[in-house]
Parts: sequence; C-alpha cells; structure tokens
Amino acid sequence: MKSVLLSGAAALALATPALAQTQDEDETIDVIVVETTKTRLDAFVYPGMTATIDAEALDLYRPSDLDDLLRQLPGLEVSGGPRRTGQTLALRGQGRENTTLLLDGARQNYGSAHDGVFFIDPALLVSVEAVRGPASALYGSGASGGVVAFRTAGADDLLAADEDWGFSLGAGYRTVDEELRGSASVYGRHGTFDALASVSRRSSGDITLGSGDHLPASDESLSTLLKLGNDFGDGMRAELSWQLFDGEAVEPNNAQGVASVGSLNALAQKDIESDNLTLNARIAPPSLDWLNLDLTVYSNTSGVDELELETGRQLRRDLETVGIRGDQRFEFALGAYDAALVVGGEYYEDSQDGFDSDDPNGTRGGAPDADSQFAAGWTQLEIDGPAPLGLPGRLIVLPGVRYDSFETSTPTSAAVTSDATSSRLGLTYAPTERFNVFVSWGEAFRAPSINELYIDGTHFSLPHIILGAPVFITNEFIANPDLLPEETETLEIGFGLDLADQIGVDRLDLRASVYETQADNLIDLFVDFAFDPTCFAPPFFSPCSAGTTQSRNVGSAELTGYEAQIGFAQGPLAIDASLTGIDGEDTETGDPLGSLAPTRLFVDARWHFEDQRFILGSRIQAADDYDAPTDTSAHRPGYVVADLYARWQPIEDNGLTFNAGVENVLDHDYDRVFAGVSEPGRSFRFDVSWSQAF
Repeated sequence: MKSVLLSGAAALALATPALAQTQDEDETIDVIVVETTKTRLDAFVYPGMTATIDAEALDLYRPSDLDDLLRQLPGLEVSGGPRRTGQTLALRGQGRENTTLLLDGARQNYGSAHDGVFFIDPALLVSVEAVRGPASALYGSGASGGVVAFRTAGADDLLAADEDWGFSLGAGYRTVDEELRGSASVYGRHGTFDALASVSRRSSGDITLGSGDHLPASDESLSTLLKLGNDFGDGMRAELSWQLFDGEAVEPNNAQGVASVGSLNALAQKDIESDNLTLNARIAPPSLDWLNLDLTVYSNTSGVDELELETGRQLRRDLETVGIRGDQRFEFALGAYDAALVVGGEYYEDSQDGFDSDDPNGTRGGAPDADSQFAAGWTQLEIDGPAPLGLPGRLIVLPGVRYDSFETSTPTSAAVTSDATSSRLGLTYAPTERFNVFVSWGEAFRAPSINELYIDGTHFSLPHIILGAPVFITNEFIANPDLLPEETETLEIGFGLDLADQIGVDRLDLRASVYETQADNLIDLFVDFAFDPTCFAPPFFSPCSAGTTQSRNVGSAELTGYEAQIGFAQGPLAIDASLTGIDGEDTETGDPLGSLAPTRLFVDARWHFEDQRFILGSRIQAADDYDAPTDTSAHRPGYVVADLYARWQPIEDNGLTFNAGVENVLDHDYDRVFAGVSEPGRSFRFDVSWSQAF
C-alpha cells in the first residue's frame, strides 16, 4: 500500500496539467489553524478529518471540565469518571499515550495511572482544534491517534481594530456539584504592544450522579493567565504567555471511577499544579520573502502532591517538560501548481520526579525518577493545483516525513536509546468545488514512556493471607528496559460534499471517512498476581509476595472505525452533528483491545432570535449498547442524554450577557465504557458576564 500510494502521488504530481487553477484574492476560505496541520488548506479539502471548537461555542456551553469541553469532537472520548481531577482522553480508540496535547504550541506530556492528564480552566481558552489520525510525521512519538491543540485568549481575540482596552467579569453556579465560578480579565494595546491578564476561580463539592449516589469530589482551583505580545514590524511578532493552574482536592487516591476508600485507595488531600511558560514568535518580514519562520520555546511543570489523611503518608509525582520547536515555510510555484515546503526541527526533554514517604529510599511505585530526550527533524510538501491527465478539478498532494531520535535514562540505570522514521501521504481530488474525495496513509510510533521502561517500587500491598494485618505482602513493579516502540500504520479514505447551493440553504456540508489502523509491539501493563508457596508454610513470610507487575510488548492489534460530521444552517437555525464508531481487537487472540466505545451520535442544534439577541439550543448524545465479547462485566446499555442551553443579551451594544443551561435534562443514569461510574445527574447552570471595550 505504501509503495502504491507513493508511486501514484509522484505520477500525479509530475503530470503536466492543461490549465492552472486560480483563486479570487478576495475569496474567504476556512483556513485550518497551522498549529496542527502546518498547511494553508481549507478544512473542506484537507486530506484528513479535523474539528474545531471556537470562541462562540465556548461562550454558549460554558464548559467546566474536559468532558464538557471536548464531548462534541468526533472520535474523541473523555474517560475516567466525573471528577475533573481524574479525567483522561482517547482519540480514535487510542489512549492518552497516543494523543498529543498542545497548549499554545507547547507539549503537555504529563501522564498518571489514576489522575488527570491536563489541567486548565476552560474559561481561559479561546479555541480547541483536533486533527484525527496519525500525526507522527509532524509531531513524532505519541501522535498516532491525533493531536488536540488548545489556545488561550489574547488581547487581539477580544478587541476590535479600533479598540484600545477592555475588561470582562463573570460569575456562575452549577447545581450538580454546587460549583461556584468567578472570573475577571483586563486587556489592552498601546502602539505595537498588547497585554492580557485573566484570573478564574472554581470551587465545588460532591457530585450527584444519575444513579442518585454522591461521588466525593471536593475541589478548588485558581487559574491565572498573563499574555504579553509585541509587533516588531510587518510580519514580525512575539508573544509570551504564562498560565498557572493551582488546585486542591479531597478525594480518594485513585481519582478515577468510583473505587471506594480503603487500604488500597486512601482518602487524600491533593495539591495539583500546572505551570506553563511559552514564547511564540513569528518571523516573516516582507523584505525577505523566503523567511517564514514560526518558533516556540516552552517550559511546563505538572504535578500532584498527595497527603493521605489517615496515615500521613506523602506522595508526589512531577513532570517537567522543556522544549523548542521551529517551522520554516517556503512557498513557490511548481509548474502550474502552488507549492509549499515546511522544514522543521524540535527538541524536548521530560524529567520526572516521584516520592513516597513510606519507602526508605523515597521511591514512589510507578513514578521512577528519570529523564527522556527527543530530537527530531521533519519536512512536509504541500502541492495544490489543477488535476493532471486532463481530469477536471483540483488535486492536493501532501507528503511528509519525520525522523526522531530519543533517549531515556535514570540516575542508576543505563540509557535506552532508539530512533524512528514516520512517513505520511495525503491526497485530495476535487472534481468540483462542491465535492472531493481523499485518501490518507500514515506511519506513527510511540516510544516507551519513562514509567513503562523504569517502573519500580510497590504496585499494591495486601494483608498477609495467613498472618493478616499488620503484616503485609506486596506486588512489586519490575522495570523492562527492553521494551520496543509501538508502531502503527493507518489508511483512511473519505469524502467531502457541499450541497448548500443545490438545495438553496445557507450551509449544508458533509465530511465522512473510514479508517483502519494496524498496530505492532503494543505496550501493556501485566499484573502477575500470585502468592509464593512459602506464604502457606512456616515461617510464612520468607519469601512471600503477591507477584509482580511489568510493562511488556504484546504483539499486534487492528483498529477500525468511521466518522461523519455534518453542518447545516438556514436563517436562524444551525445544526452540527457527528456520528462515530470504533472497534479493535488483538489480531492474535481476537480479544477486544484499545480505548473502545460504541457507536455515538452527537447533535447540537440552536435557534437565533436576532431581534431579541437570544439563542436557544440543545445538545444530544446517543450511544449504542456495548458488549465486550470476552468480558461480560464490560456490558453497558445504550443511552440518550440531552442538554439545553440559552444565552441572552438584554441590551443592544452592551456586554451584559446571561447564560443558562440544564444538563442531563431527564436525569438519566448512564455510564461510559471503562469508566466504572455513573455520569452526573440533572444539573442546572446559570452564568452572568459583563464585558466592555473602549
């Protein structure tokens, strides 16, 4: 398949076209954020599936956690349960380890077995973009599922061209967890300089579930954002942002699911912090038409400190990531084609620090002290022009390749080094402006993580099966420095269709695809739970253990799925909908594999009452039944959950706005696959905000 696609692309790209395609300079197109694709292509013709959440959607939904924020993105599943401190995500059936997260261009690499993976208040965001499918040709390790990019607000996002400064205030309340929220921002510009300062605070209590139970989830958070920008000349801009999340929670050690508090899951006070400092620069002076450079330099630290309230035991896991990335874009003509070549390089380093006060050496099980370094270079060619061989319409060819070298080490272990090459090829053929088909093929890889390579310490402890407490026996982590990187190969075929002119509506477009991913050398955690025979004979304790836990490569797997997304608008009515399905299995055993979910439908419909400055909308999620063929406990009935939301601006040309919503209107008791806990029940939400610009 790789050879056929590459050969075909070369033949099509080099064929002599009959006519060059031109585009009206005044035509407005939907440009994809360069952050995730590094192209200037219209989303409608990009050879792959993308989705965005813009500032308008964020203002309408007023999300409070990752699930609220991301539920509308096709192919993306937020799991871990309702606690915001334990939520993680999967993209196209591949978990957090295979989904790259970016915040203002900076990698967010924190990962934990039982805590959340990304800590930010959604009130600070202005957009989210997701590109599904393998992106390792641009982002390297951990992007085989795709990329999700979050962008925080800046002064230019909130001020019109003739405005110099402004402010906004907001407050809100949600009943399901008695959450109180408050925020304040001030922003302005003077000459070439602009600045924004924002602060947001949330506090909430136990969560009322659809089952009627209450999930202990007391937490508070304070988020701040400071962003400074300056235009040094035409095409020359630098922006420095600092984002801090400081949270406190009292909850079980395992923040996910509904595991009860006990000896293996102690009640703990958690201090959660995420500290991000990022410098973004754009260097593209008109006098040097060959120079078009985007540069990102960043440092971020995320961590969770825990104090077990009954025993006084202290636990810590911190991850610091520092990195630099540069992308240089060269635009030129290639015969009758418009072409662009992006050449880039990246270096980043992860440093993890773990601590457990109960261990004589301070070693925390599953959180080894270790470092990883990645160095990479890549190139992507973008070719856009008339279809060859006398065919009508337009052809887009998008090949790319990236080379990564990486090294992981601990203070006491030999370094593990390796390298990987990731290639991709995307083709879009559009015989008309209203219809196109695309095919995308891509390789991806995931290097073994720090935790998987050097996992050590105690996994869990149990009372001795003969002697009982206070004599305990343990299951110990075993390091595996011989782990191989995961490797995937994905083929995707899809189409785009725009019917707005055909049926006389403002908007009606459809994008859909099917894909298949072949994965090798998957990394999984194996728990060999077994008691030594000596546990049952005097002196009972020498040696006596509860087995071991180790990360291992487990062969191969196949993931298949489909996605469809549709947008409709006519007058005051707008509808956005998506349909997704994912399936996967171990190709050797046939067992289900991956972060799987059943067929899921999402619909967002809203009606604009222009004269009254009022919007009324509803979001509906519907999921099919789920049954794991080899695990009856994984059965989950289907569900339909509806939310209502509204926004009203009572005074024209005034920034006073009221938002309200009802989530899970029918108080439905439902749960997601692998979450192990019901989702929140019916909840009423009310927000008020006031913004002014001068």
